[in-house]
Parts: sequence; structure tokens; C-alpha cells
Amino acid sequence: MSDFAKTLRFDVFELDMTSGELRRNGDRIKLPPQPFRVLALLVSRSGEVLTRAEIRERVWRDDTFVDFEQGLNFCIRQIREAVGDTAGTPRFIETLPRRGYRFLMPVETAASTVPKRLTRLIVLPFRILRSDPATDFLAFSLPDALATSLSTLKSLVVRSSLAASRFSAADPDFRKIAAEADVDLIVTGTLLAAGDEIRIVAQLTDAASGTLLCSQSMQTSIGNIFRLQDEITECVVNALELRLSATEQRILRQDVPSDAKAYEYYLRANQFSNDSKQWETARDLYLRCVEADPCYAPAWARLGRMHHVMAKFISSETPAEQRRAEAAFRQALDLNPDLGIAHKGYAQLEVDLGRAADAMKRLLSRARDAADPELFAGLVSPLRYCGLLDASVAAHRRAIALDPKIRTSVQHTWFLQRDYQRAANAKIENDPYIVGLSSAEAGRREEAIHGLRLLEEKVAGRMGHFARASRRLIEGDEAGSIAAVEAIVSSGFSDPEGLYYLTRHLAHLSQTDASLKLLERVVASGFSCYPAMVSDPWLDSIRACPQFSGLLDVVKDRSQAAEAAFESLEGRRTLHMES
Repeated sequence: MSDFAKTLRFDVFELDMTSGELRRNGDRIKLPPQPFRVLALLVSRSGEVLTRAEIRERVWRDDTFVDFEQGLNFCIRQIREAVGDTAGTPRFIETLPRRGYRFLMPVETAASTVPKRLTRLIVLPFRILRSDPATDFLAFSLPDALATSLSTLKSLVVRSSLAASRFSAADPDFRKIAAEADVDLIVTGTLLAAGDEIRIVAQLTDAASGTLLCSQSMQTSIGNIFRLQDEITECVVNALELRLSATEQRILRQDVPSDAKAYEYYLRANQFSNDSKQWETARDLYLRCVEADPCYAPAWARLGRMHHVMAKFISSETPAEQRRAEAAFRQALDLNPDLGIAHKGYAQLEVDLGRAADAMKRLLSRARDAADPELFAGLVSPLRYCGLLDASVAAHRRAIALDPKIRTSVQHTWFLQRDYQRAANAKIENDPYIVGLSSAEAGRREEAIHGLRLLEEKVAGRMGHFARASRRLIEGDEAGSIAAVEAIVSSGFSDPEGLYYLTRHLAHLSQTDASLKLLERVVASGFSCYPAMVSDPWLDSIRACPQFSGLLDVVKDRSQAAEAAFESLEGRRTLHMES
């Protein structure tokens, strides 16, 4: 990459080499000239190891009489503070002891233009002024419904309710929330129940200055809760002077419950839907909601999600639950073809049903000019399943550009690209198998073994077996590693990507028959990551087998068809992959 490119773009940042500015999502970030020059050098040589001596030669002048070592360390600390990086778990700058530094993120050259910044907003749980078991559920569920409604607007990026739940509703520190959640606006509220009446005061505040932008006081009966959500949404839209398109106006007015009790069931279910111990309760409440109001599309969509997560994680009747999930999502989209939560939920199900290409097309068709980080995060896995690995990484970048804290599955994409340095920086407790192996491949063998051993002591079941399979392979215990893999396979584990990992694991250990048998399941389940399969050295032991060649041909055809669909949907433009 040329050191003289005028603008370098990485993650959500831009380095303007002409003006000497670092910008994040279009906003200038203060960075003194010397740290800027160090960052510019690292970014312009992304992926390369730059020695301290080379940095001194390129950035420090020969006649500079300062302590270079101390000065460089100070510059690196300032850079990390500016981009939100840490030395312990680096995303941007990796320290190589006694060698130097390496910039980890992919870098693109771009025209020196400041992108338009979208307004970022978070809706905090409401504060309960006097507890009442009959209405306390509204403290979470009403802000959750409000956030879902506002997230349909393309001019806003709305943080998830899960992200909002991390902050205290009692005494919010606006500046702290602004920094940690990366938001411009905060919606807060209080809730007071008196008999059959509910009084809510909602406020919209500028996060940086603490300026109150609008306040809305409302009182209504428990049977008219939806009116509260509608009025708060209107208050926010008016305060921000948002110019809504005809489509946005229609979406905001489309899903109106016709039965007050049904909407109460819906809100109560939402309160339980993010707690796996309460999934059955949430499902039953959604069922009561659609029974009382069969035309309320959001309830059908969330019911579909409950059936799906129960099928994936706790049900012994997985196919039946998946059929119920698909029926619920289809019913939601029949009622409201524009319902975002239905499309995102259905796409996740389609991936598990072996229809990753359908999921990709569903989400890509909605992603053009969208401002929904969850939508782009949802694209990461179907693109990977289809073998579009660069597009998968690009979808991750688009997601974190909108919400830096959002979780995606990009670490699996990096693993399949054999970009072990990046994959190793993911949290081992979330993905012990790939993080453990990646750490070992990246030269951090002892760190991997230690982390995996600690995790094995804490977790049981499949995750424990995955950690054990990885650790024992790293240690050279082939028999123990194979036994751990066999325990996973015999447990009924059905995730196609996880089964692919086990396929290559067995092939690497020369378990030809077992690996080919497992690969058949992988391909039948719709996992079609052709670039990984065609070049993965761990599959070399089975590559000459006719059975492998036949399966690879199937995967290649699927991947090429998916790539053609991706291009026809202008996927490169949507994911900002165009040079």
C-alpha cells in the first residue's frame, strides 16, 4: 500500500493524510501530530511488522533530542486511547515484544470525504417510581418496543435493548453512557402505576451536553399501553425534525394491535424472551397474544424466534420446532412484508435449515442504504456459509461501523481464511475451539493450552468437549482429541459449520472414513464454503478420494450460484466493497 495515499480507511476510522486528521464515523478525534504520524505509518503498512528502529527512522528526526523509547511508548498509548484499543486484547495494534508493532485491521484507500454521520440513539429501561407487580414489566418491555419501532427509521441507529439494559435507570450518567454505548441521544423515562392507570414521563436528552431536547408526560389505562409507545415515538421524531419517507411512515403505523390484552401478553413475553430459562414462558405468552390478535405481525415474528432458539438449544424435537418457527415467520411476513424483526429472525432459521443462500438474499435485499447494525451482523454467517469470505468480513465492518459493540461471528470467517492472528484475539470462552487452535497457529501455544484447560474446568457438555478436542490436539494427544470429537458427534450436534471443523480435525488426524462421513453431513446441511474446502491443508489426507471430489463439486456449484446472486443484488456496493 502506498505511504502517500491521501485517505486511509480502517474499521470505522479514516486517516486524512492531507489534513492530518483522524475521524471516526465522520467525527474528528483529537490526536497530536506525532502519534498521528506513527499511526499513519502503521496503517500504511498494515499486516507488516514494523521494528522500533524503523519507526524511529521514519517518524523521529535525527536531530530530535528526546527519549525515543519513552516517546514511542507514549504515542502508542495515545493511539490506543483514541481508537479504543488495548494492549492485552488488541484489535488494531499488536505489540510484538522485542520486535515492534503490527497493525491488524484491513485498510482501504478512499476518497478524502467525510461520511455523513447517522444519529445514534439508545432507549434505557424506565425507572419504576413505585413497584407494582402488575405493571413493573413495562419498565423493560415498553422501552424495548419503542427501540424496535425507532430502529425502522433509516436516519437513526438504535442500540439494542440488551445493550441498554447494562446501564442504570435510577441515575444515568449521560456522558458515560455516550462514551460506552457510542450514542448521541438518550431516551429515559419514569413509570408510576396507580390503580388501573399508568403515568409515564419520557425524556430525550443530548448525550454530550445533557441538554433536554423534549419531554412527554402521558397517563392512560393499562388497557391502552400501545398509545404510550406511539406518543413517545412521535415525540422523538418531532424533536429531531426527522423527515420520514412514505415507507417509514407506513411502517410506523402498520403494526397496531387490535386487542389490548394481546398487546399486554406481547410486552410481557418480550421481558422473558432474552432469558433462556424463561423461553417457554415467553413462547406461551406469544401464543396467547396471537390467539387473541391473530393479525399482530410482531408477535408472530417473536414467536418464530422462540421456536427457533428452543429448537437449536433446548428442544428434543428440533425438526418440529423448526417447522413451527418457519410457519410463524411466514405468517408474520404475510401480515407485514416489511417487518424487519421477521426477516432477520427468518434468515437465521434459513441458515440452520441449510438455506444460507436464501438467508443472504433476504438480508441483502433489505441492507441497501440501511442503518441497522443487526442486519449486517446477521449477514456475516450466511455469506460465510456460501463461501463469500471477503463479503462476510465486509458485513462485519458495516455492522461495527454502526455499532462498535455489536457481536458478530466474524472470528469464524477469519478462522476459515486462516487469518489466525485475528481469530486468536476473540474471546476463548465464547469460541474455545477456533480461538484455541488459532492461538496455537499464531505461536501462542502455551497461552492456548492454559485458557482451554481453565475453560474445561468451568463448562461441561459440548463446549467442554470442543475445548478438550482443541487442547489435546495442540498437546499432541491424538487419541484424546479424537475421543472428544466423537463425543460431540454422538451427542446429536448438528451445526453445519461446527461439523465442518470436526471434519477437518479428523482428516488432519488421518481418520479418513470418519471425516468423509461427516463431510457428507456438512454438505447435506448446506455449508458450502468452497474457498476453505478447496485450499485447507487439513483436508489433504482425503483430497484424493473420489467421494471428496464429488462433494467438493457440489459445494463449488452452490458457492458460484451464491456469488452470482450476491453480484446481482449489488452486494459489493451494499457492503462498501467497491474500490
